[in-house]
Amino acid sequence: MKQYVIVGRADCMYCSRAVGLIRDKGGVVSYYSLNDSKWVLDLFNKASIKTVPQIWDIEGNYIGGYQELEKQLEGV
Repeated sequence: MKQYVIVGRADCMYCSRAVGLIRDKGGVVSYYSLNDSKWVLDLFNKASIKTVPQIWDIEGNYIGGYQELEKQLEGV
């Protein structure tokens, strides 16, 4: 069972879709919202990250956004 970390926002349609896609494929999601996690928001600001979702696998490999996740999971 593959595990993922997603950072998103409450009003982000693609964040919700990413969570749903991972769960549909049998994966597990740890989700951090910029709305609720000040430390995550601070990290995003320091790294100049502007878009969500931002997705990593549990091993720390950066996947990207929703479209990159979708491409990666096509064959799963």
